[in-house]
Amino acid sequence: MHVLLAVLLVFGLTACSSSGESGGSGGGVSSVEIPDKAGMTVKGIVRDDQGAGIAGVVVSDGLKVTVTDADGVYYLPSDLKRRHFVFVSTPSGYEISATQSCPRFYRRIDADQAVNRADFTLTRREAPADRYSLIVMADIQLSTGNASETSYFNYVVPDVLKTVEELPEEVYGISLGDLVWNDMSLYPKYRQGLETMGFTTFSLPGNHDHDPAQPTDSLALENYERYFGPANYSVNIGKIHYVFLDNVLFDSHTSGKDSGYSRGLTDEICEWLEADLSHVPEGSTLVVSAHCPILYLTRNTEAKNYRNYQRFFDAISPYKVHAFGGHKHYHDTYRYDDGQKVMHCIARTPGDLYINGDVNCDGTPRGYLVVDVDGEQLSWYYKSVGEPEEMQMRLYAPARTESDYVYANVWGYDTQWSDVEWIPDTDGQGVAMERVQHTDPYYEEVLAMGQRGATPTNTWHMFRVRAEGERGGTVRVTDCFGRTWESSVAW
Repeated sequence: MHVLLAVLLVFGLTACSSSGESGGSGGGVSSVEIPDKAGMTVKGIVRDDQGAGIAGVVVSDGLKVTVTDADGVYYLPSDLKRRHFVFVSTPSGYEISATQSCPRFYRRIDADQAVNRADFTLTRREAPADRYSLIVMADIQLSTGNASETSYFNYVVPDVLKTVEELPEEVYGISLGDLVWNDMSLYPKYRQGLETMGFTTFSLPGNHDHDPAQPTDSLALENYERYFGPANYSVNIGKIHYVFLDNVLFDSHTSGKDSGYSRGLTDEICEWLEADLSHVPEGSTLVVSAHCPILYLTRNTEAKNYRNYQRFFDAISPYKVHAFGGHKHYHDTYRYDDGQKVMHCIARTPGDLYINGDVNCDGTPRGYLVVDVDGEQLSWYYKSVGEPEEMQMRLYAPARTESDYVYANVWGYDTQWSDVEWIPDTDGQGVAMERVQHTDPYYEEVLAMGQRGATPTNTWHMFRVRAEGERGGTVRVTDCFGRTWESSVAW
């Protein structure tokens, strides 16, 4: 990236430019005069790195959406008192500009200027991005004086680096909010971790990323925006359109605690999303990321308390959708009956905030999702921090649960996997285990040791089998991509 652009973006300077060229030098391209238009308060040009205007690029201020004309020129009728940024939805075929591993697709709007000029220069890719990997993390929650920071830098970052070394394609990251834990001063520390990992990571805000000292949603996001730009935005990588949403509705705070929020999307966000998706062909694949799980609410009563849920669902209905979310501190994969939508709720990356840091409240180890993208097809597995890829379950012998059953917590399970089989050592004959709703014994043991933590979650990725007269065996399951995972236990 052009050095001047990097400096301007890092320090959040205005999008206006007397030369008109704010997106990079483009090989010494001179500025182009763009006449004002009545009612248009933001204007600019989007060019490639050879100086040619790019037609059809989607440009937005977070509410209004337009596309560039044949010369790469755009106009927006932005409300300069309410809109903070102008940004591009980087098209497929162009690199994602980044600084310190954070994408830089936006320019800040200056409310004191009657007309803002914001130009962008995009670099053409040398090859299509049809094959790449994603590292999806949730709820890192850096906190002053808390072990989460040590966990992030001493365990999570090195583990991710090792995983990435073994991936054959280029890598992008998605970080699903709660980057810090109510301490806005830790954003630079979080970015330091991203820079160490070395791949471009798309972030979004969670409830703990809203400044608890501020009374309104807009003010509470100012610190986040200073480091990461818009909280709602989109980008195209290869054949997939990615949408990032802030679905935390910050209402008020009491005594500096983050109790004053609800879940959902504002009317403005919905209007922006609908306009953004109007430029995406129906039937194509979307990846929608938000802090709070945004899709599988329809299977319970929570949807009625989720603001604008039906409007959101109607907007994404014409597409095949993978949704990523965190917030819950447990792992779950839910498939819609239409076969077109999958909700991935990702367990917390460093582990629970108060206990020893290696387990979530459903028994899922701290970790992250590794996703392979091939065209419009996604495949994935959950990677536990500090453990080999093959660790996809934890087994419990009967004595450990004071029962007649062997339990298996298979955290990556979804309904397109095979039966979870118990193969006893006695005869080697496999039998399907029963899927049950149950808490995780290891997490309960940790709480029993006197550590603080969330209430254990009754999870649906627990399985059991009666094991009378047996002394051990193996649990085996094949996932929806044909990979077989197994683990053994003896007593």
